[in-house]
Amino acid sequence: MKRATSTSLALAALFAGAVGFAAPASAQATRTWVSGVGDDVNPCSRTAPCKTFAGAISKTAAGGEINCLDPASFGVVTITKSISLICEGGVAGILASGSNAINVNGTGITVLLSGFDFNGIGNGLSGVNFLNGSSLHIRNSTIRGFSGSTSPFGIKFAPSDVAGATLVVDNVTLENNGTTSGVTGGVLVQPGTGVPVTVLITNSRVTDNNRGGVRLDASSSGSSIKAVISDSQITDNQIGLYARSSAGGGTANVTLVNSVISGNSSSGVLAEDALATVTVSNSLITQNGNGVRVITGGALVSQGGNVVVSNTNNGSFTSTIAKQ
Repeated sequence: MKRATSTSLALAALFAGAVGFAAPASAQATRTWVSGVGDDVNPCSRTAPCKTFAGAISKTAAGGEINCLDPASFGVVTITKSISLICEGGVAGILASGSNAINVNGTGITVLLSGFDFNGIGNGLSGVNFLNGSSLHIRNSTIRGFSGSTSPFGIKFAPSDVAGATLVVDNVTLENNGTTSGVTGGVLVQPGTGVPVTVLITNSRVTDNNRGGVRLDASSSGSSIKAVISDSQITDNQIGLYARSSAGGGTANVTLVNSVISGNSSSGVLAEDALATVTVSNSLITQNGNGVRVITGGALVSQGGNVVVSNTNNGSFTSTIAKQ
């Protein structure tokens, strides 16, 4: 009897040890899921999904991925670690009344957003507000109706880390963002002091009453912007494409190719300051107030194949470079 009791105790201790070495219940998964009929108390698995991005992100490991099982509104969220939010199978809606839809703020993080419908309902602040990180990639999405603060934007990309950051916007529609006055509109790129950024906007549409279409602002000291805008339409805003620096500011070098700039009431393409250069090729600039315009020494360079016609004032390029 004594031996049986000793054996039982030994087995119990062994079992307890095994339990002690089991993976903790709170371990984060590399892939999680959300659903309109989910619940944030769930583990965010495919069979027991969460209901919101905020609920799922806390259960997803850095560098992991959140997928949508069905079309739904998944709530505003702040992202502080590398992660991908991919909802190609069903559009991810975020209704952001009086707030930003997504904030990105984490040193060195990379974020991918795909398959979104961001709706500010006329009083949202910004669709995606990027404060810090290494890269932001937005694709296959719509951003609309962010008009609820003094300077709302569809995408506000203003990194502060001197290590620099990259923005990629691919197949995105931005419409009806911004207010009727101030610095506001579709896309703002405004790196902080000493921060270099690279930007690619491709196959996208910035249209329908964004006060500023795409504003690339290197006015902070030591900042730099290297941007390419290709195969896109920037139409029916106040200013279409605006590259800007200022005295004591940084450099903005922008390439515009295979694109349409049309119906912008003030200017189609505008470069301000000697450190702001826009190089244009194979693009149509038409039906704007000013077709192409420079302020205080800005540079507008044509590489050929451009059509600048039927603007109130067509303007002219500051120089032309022959194609090689």
